[in-house]
Amino acid sequence: MVTQVSERSERMPGGVKAALVGVWIQAVFNLLGAFFLMMLVNDRLDHNQEVEQLGLVRFSTYSALCAAIALVVSGIFAWKRFGWVRITVVAVEGVIVLFSLINFFVAGMPTAVVGMIIAVLIAKTMLGAPGREWFNR
Repeated sequence: MVTQVSERSERMPGGVKAALVGVWIQAVFNLLGAFFLMMLVNDRLDHNQEVEQLGLVRFSTYSALCAAIALVVSGIFAWKRFGWVRITVVAVEGVIVLFSLINFFVAGMPTAVVGMIIAVLIAKTMLGAPGREWFNR
């Protein structure tokens, strides 16, 4: 006798859960980093101090905010198993890897490697079999 498992009782794979924890952590750190950077820039501008490459700093800040918002929305809807969540997370992780590479090679920030490794691991999980099976119901 074949029993059919309902969608609600199916458990999320452990790798996908771990990736979603990483998504939430990235979202929080992107939000905190963007707000901190915004505060620093605004404080310098309020005191008539120069900000080098202000346009690039603002672009980076708003990019971090957009990434954080996309990750939060994806994290919320991942439990509903929408297919677009997987695509969104992979796209945001790709952008994070790109920015990490720029930060590492151009700005000389060795800590960017940590963000890049986390992003690659999350993207690998989402592109792998557990991520595909979970989001392609």
